[in-house]
Amino acid sequence: MKENTIEKLNKENCTGCGACYNKCPVSAIDMVFDSEGFIYPRVNQELCVNCKQCQKVCPELNVEKAEVMKHREGICYAMMAENEIRKVSSSGGMFTLMANTILEAQGIVCGAAYTEDYMEVKHIVIDKKEELQKLRGSKYVQSSTENVYKKIKKALHEDKKVLFVGCPCQVVGLYFYLGMQYENLYTADLVCHAANSVTAYQSFIKEIADEKPIKEVNFRDKTKYGWSTPTTVYFQDGSVHNSAWNESKWYTGFLGGIINRKCCNECRYANRNRVGDITLGDFWQIHRWDKTCNDWKGTSLVLVNTEKGKEIFEKVRPQMKLCKEAPLDFAVKYNGQLVRPNKAHPGRKFFFNHLEKDGYHKSLWYGQKWRYDVGLVGWWFAANYGSVLTYFALGKILDDMNLLAIMLRIPKLDGGQWEPVTENNIKFMEKHFPVSKERSIDEMQECNRFCDSFMVGSDQLWVQSYVGLVGYTFFLDFVDENKKKLAYATSLGYAEYKGTDEEKAIASAYLQQFDDISVRESSGEEICHKSFGVEAVRRLDPVFLCDIKHYDELASQAKVETEGEYMLCYILDPTPEKKEAVKYLEEKLGLKAKVVLDMKTFNSSKEKWGQKNVVDNVGIEDFVKLIKDCKYLFSDSHHGICFGLIYHKNFICIANKSRGYTRFESLFNLLKIRNHMVDNAREIIGNDILLENIDYKSVDTILEEEKKSSLEWLTTVLNKEKKENESKNTLLVKTLNKLHRLERENKKLKEI
Repeated sequence: MKENTIEKLNKENCTGCGACYNKCPVSAIDMVFDSEGFIYPRVNQELCVNCKQCQKVCPELNVEKAEVMKHREGICYAMMAENEIRKVSSSGGMFTLMANTILEAQGIVCGAAYTEDYMEVKHIVIDKKEELQKLRGSKYVQSSTENVYKKIKKALHEDKKVLFVGCPCQVVGLYFYLGMQYENLYTADLVCHAANSVTAYQSFIKEIADEKPIKEVNFRDKTKYGWSTPTTVYFQDGSVHNSAWNESKWYTGFLGGIINRKCCNECRYANRNRVGDITLGDFWQIHRWDKTCNDWKGTSLVLVNTEKGKEIFEKVRPQMKLCKEAPLDFAVKYNGQLVRPNKAHPGRKFFFNHLEKDGYHKSLWYGQKWRYDVGLVGWWFAANYGSVLTYFALGKILDDMNLLAIMLRIPKLDGGQWEPVTENNIKFMEKHFPVSKERSIDEMQECNRFCDSFMVGSDQLWVQSYVGLVGYTFFLDFVDENKKKLAYATSLGYAEYKGTDEEKAIASAYLQQFDDISVRESSGEEICHKSFGVEAVRRLDPVFLCDIKHYDELASQAKVETEGEYMLCYILDPTPEKKEAVKYLEEKLGLKAKVVLDMKTFNSSKEKWGQKNVVDNVGIEDFVKLIKDCKYLFSDSHHGICFGLIYHKNFICIANKSRGYTRFESLFNLLKIRNHMVDNAREIIGNDILLENIDYKSVDTILEEEKKSSLEWLTTVLNKEKKENESKNTLLVKTLNKLHRLERENKKLKEI
């Protein structure tokens, strides 16, 4: 069972330290690479005996115990070994001096080494100085610890001295595996920038090699650039690829947070309190503190964290060419990874989505430029809980598909500003997704530079009245003809398109440029066919497609109190009749009401409703939690009811005709729950049939089928090639866009 194994651990928290693999008594765990090229444990359930040993040795499942292993701030030193040692070392040669000391005592040294073909990095154990060169040098790709923890334990039981060098998470993994202190064990943790993808590394090397056999890979070769960070690849034919640190595309991905393991972005070990006896790194910018500490051949940053660390440091100190105690604050200033993790680049997901198909360098070029798979267009910022959550859902759906989406800001046609309340919703979205900068109508074409495709999201978008507000933005008039255009569950709001024949013809021209169209209501299918001459299919509102875990996560971040049983009343348009209905339901159900009002019209709505039971300052997270925790739901909001369905609430809905009746009718007919909807609040009083429990077994069966077909449709259209549009249609759209621009320019001139 998963609950009894290491697979209980959230994948995004796993460091790949390998403690579980080494500990398993029946070898039921393998360490395997995922699609991004990072190593994770996989349990063979047929072999597993449910002993839970893998869980006991996992630092991420025992965080408090891992925290205890951190030491107090160490003493900071700048050091140099002799020139001959530094010549073959990444930095100042501290590792070599320590390793030599252990090897001379007939001990073993464990560190990271390339495989023979230079395609992977693995931890190995050596017991001879002649093998030390394998462990020298920075690899800048995640190392697999293989079964070295077992070998180390065996050596310790044989009273051999052991030096283990690795990333902090690997050091902690070793400690957890051993389960006790060993006097002969010395550990050195590295100032780690992050673990990098093996798949990305292999693609990078293969593109550089161009099928030439590799002799050596060295990311810190000092022969040409000195103490710097060049990328050098030596080939068996004698040729050399050499690039300085600021030219190396590997460093671009590495330092930029594009190719790093996810957990590294939240690394708990990137702080002054280290886990190793010794901490090793480069003492960057040391000349700013003391010029004598830098001859450009390499200077090590050394933190002595424990008594054992002090012991081995003092043993090798006489062999140092230079050793000076230095301020830790100075070291931190120029080596930030001592105290904070490297953050992920916004283009990370895009990079990995394209790596297999396009290779390292091309994917990096796209990722660097913050390219996105999908630009989302719609009312995602609107002063409305339902609108915001619709696009939150759509963004998370794409995210779960491993597609990177960006929310595109929508400008007003007249260049004016949206309501101040929208800024809070923009901030909410920025916490979860990339959001574009503000652009004018004429500047929207710039979005083509960083989006591969565009999607008009759900919600009411193709309403004729909106053309006067945002132009034809919701018809993707700004999108180039070579970009894919999609519509997912878009709503027309009403049973028919109410524009003029001319407006209908313009809308038709734009929609015929779309690759695929789906609409939210059944009536939308007919409108698209009869009014616009395009085919559309009905698909489920995206709030139903989104994994409920994402809503639960929002609810967990809420600030509102929801103790005790209550009836939630989400009212968009207050009326005396609705107030009477709420009073009736309070008495009938024996529940006190909590009232949430429309975000946009909150002040005026509160005045109409009165002060009683109104919840103030309801954020998006609060809105979700209030529905999740309520005993009963009463609403005139389409999306209020949608979330009631998601959280299996009994409810009464008032179909809000002023806000698009067809969406209520379409949803309730689909789910066969028409008896829980009324057209007027007066119908509620005395109508006990409305209070009957909803048959969620039946509802869920329908929703699951609809969800399945909707996700299949969405996956298909996203993966399809861009369709070829007819040249006549394309020319018409170009002409329309030109005319619209001229109209706007003419209007501006008249205003002057």
